[in-house]
Amino acid sequence: MDDIKHPDSVTAGHIDVSSIKHCLQKGDAKLALQYCHELLADDPQHIQTLLFAALASRSLGWLDDALDFINRALTVSPSQPATHSLMGDILLLQKRPEHALKALLKAECLGDGSAPTRFNIGAAYLALDAFDDAKHYFDKALAIDPRMVAAHVNKGLAEHSMMRLDCAIDCFDSALRIDPNNIDAKWNKSHVLLTLGDYQAGFKLFEARWNNPKVRLKKRNFQSELWLGQGNVSGKKMLLHAEGGFGDSLQFIRYAKLFSRDVSLIIQCQPPLIDLFRDAFSDAHIIATGEKAPDHDFHCPLMSLPLAFGHELGEVPSFPRYIYPCNSLKQKWKPVIDKIGQLKIGVMVRGSGSFNGDKRSIELQKLERYLPSDAGFVLLQKELTKSENKFVASRVEWVAPCSDFSETAAICELLDAVVSVDTSVAHLAAAMGKPTVLLLPFRPDWRWGNEGQKTIWYPSCTLLRQPQHDDWNSIFKLIRPAITKIVS
Repeated sequence: MDDIKHPDSVTAGHIDVSSIKHCLQKGDAKLALQYCHELLADDPQHIQTLLFAALASRSLGWLDDALDFINRALTVSPSQPATHSLMGDILLLQKRPEHALKALLKAECLGDGSAPTRFNIGAAYLALDAFDDAKHYFDKALAIDPRMVAAHVNKGLAEHSMMRLDCAIDCFDSALRIDPNNIDAKWNKSHVLLTLGDYQAGFKLFEARWNNPKVRLKKRNFQSELWLGQGNVSGKKMLLHAEGGFGDSLQFIRYAKLFSRDVSLIIQCQPPLIDLFRDAFSDAHIIATGEKAPDHDFHCPLMSLPLAFGHELGEVPSFPRYIYPCNSLKQKWKPVIDKIGQLKIGVMVRGSGSFNGDKRSIELQKLERYLPSDAGFVLLQKELTKSENKFVASRVEWVAPCSDFSETAAICELLDAVVSVDTSVAHLAAAMGKPTVLLLPFRPDWRWGNEGQKTIWYPSCTLLRQPQHDDWNSIFKLIRPAITKIVS
């Protein structure tokens, strides 16, 4: 705030703006805000106090209050660049990038060419998928402050989003030269390395997930030793435990088949997967996440197993099939599925919005136009939007969604093929050896690599990739030929 023109202090007893600044520097935002209120009671229009109040509110997470203080400051002095810059920063925290960008560009127009403001402009463009603009502003920030680690990392994210993978690695390496322990740089570099197929280096860096608050994984504390490939585990008890989503568990549980028969396996997974895993791994003891595990010698998170086994891309255990449905559920659904047509296609159009920014989801109504006209369809969505419910109600050949993974597996077993975006259902179908057409965004998740229609993880899976961002139409045109090829 040093660029703001203002009286040097406003006093209320012994309190002045220097007292507020001191509190903020010490991290005592509550006391700083208290002082701000006392000063503003005497001078409600004092610019610096209003901005300090906004900063204190921001530190406390009271973002709406922070914006109120900023708007009060703007009514007094609408041309202070620092005010607009701080507004943009707070709007970014509120995940309002369009409004943030407007405020930040205003700050820049008024003369704020600082590295933080240029970084925030880049961050707003990144959130809006304007990747070239984002890269441009990260470069502008780095021209002022070449050691701004966050700018190197975010520039790498922009490069990754544009699938310029070597450039992305260069950015993350630049960040790591400045801060060798930077978790964001390690975590994001791991994804690029894995996308490129460098599994040994990629999975080693992938362990950074445990220290990355953005990943939201809770590191488990076990009395047993963490196993990452060291020593001989023959004759020992090994706990394999789920850590991510359903799709992650379905993908990485394959590694359980690599342990020798004299290793006693305990598999701890999400409750909806228990029945599936019991059928697939009958010799293992299956328990639910949150359930107390029996005594064991070692433990290993499922997604650390590739690192533990030391596998390169070509060494990934690729099984035609390792998940099986419950026979009774299969018999329950067979009369229903038999009625929907000679060619039976399962469809999945949405995943969790928290994954990959929901760039993977598509509209059911649009997809339907590109599916084989002579096929019957099963919508595998567990929850439907209002428009999907309306659409399904008008189509008698579409079956209501199933309630859990066991039922989904039974239905998939009765289908000829599955067409899906990147969801756990795609993993389930492919793990069952079911012909699966997987629809991928331009920047896919690392496990699908960066090119080709085949994946080492699932032999029965066909990958259709966007040629550019948000270009689903190009993929839609490939679906019918892909289905014809895999079911003929």
